[in-house]
Amino acid sequence: MDGYKRHDLVWISGAGREYVLAHRRRCVPPVSDGDLRELLCSSPPIPAIVSRQEPAAAGLLCVGFSFPRVIDGLRLRLASAVPLDCVLKRETPFDLAAGDKTRLPRGAPLEALMEAGGRYHTRIGCFGSAALQLATGLPYLNHNSDLDVYLRHEGTWEELELFFQSLLAIEKRSGVKIDAEIEYLGQYGVKLRELFGTGTTVMGKGLREVVLLRKSREAALSPPSGERA
Repeated sequence: MDGYKRHDLVWISGAGREYVLAHRRRCVPPVSDGDLRELLCSSPPIPAIVSRQEPAAAGLLCVGFSFPRVIDGLRLRLASAVPLDCVLKRETPFDLAAGDKTRLPRGAPLEALMEAGGRYHTRIGCFGSAALQLATGLPYLNHNSDLDVYLRHEGTWEELELFFQSLLAIEKRSGVKIDAEIEYLGQYGVKLRELFGTGTTVMGKGLREVVLLRKSREAALSPPSGERA
């Protein structure tokens, strides 16, 4: 399990997809086995999303699939697990954001956000529908879609404040809602708006747990990449 984090995308082997079909936990809305097999075996292959890890047998990775297909207004989603030895490739949110942004119908907000990140020492990653569209080129996004980004801030608190103000300005200018999570204590994702809110705690989502954490400026600051263990 070492190295995996929430929002990572993983591509799995044919044997892994057969395992997913046989051991699926939830599929919403429900579809036939034949439809699900067709979607899992489609081209280009749809990667799985690393999800919160539940107590499971050793050697398994809990994952979810989100498909481009929408049924009665609901995006088709599948929760399952896959043997770790069936994982062929992994890409992080940062890998995905560095990909072909022409695949995004609204690539301008991401480009502008990455420019702001460069100014204020904030690494920008993508998750959610934007990440899946970057990974596959399939139409996950529509005109109502948010842009989901994952941040790792390697500067000062003052620079993070400036970055947040830039994010709000980019959001207003583009008309695209930006849902930003920042890496917190090196292992949790915390909503950036919550971090700058008035409360004294933040909700931290990790690979294995969701916890309420004391708000701390230091916890939101990551060491520069070259200094990270």
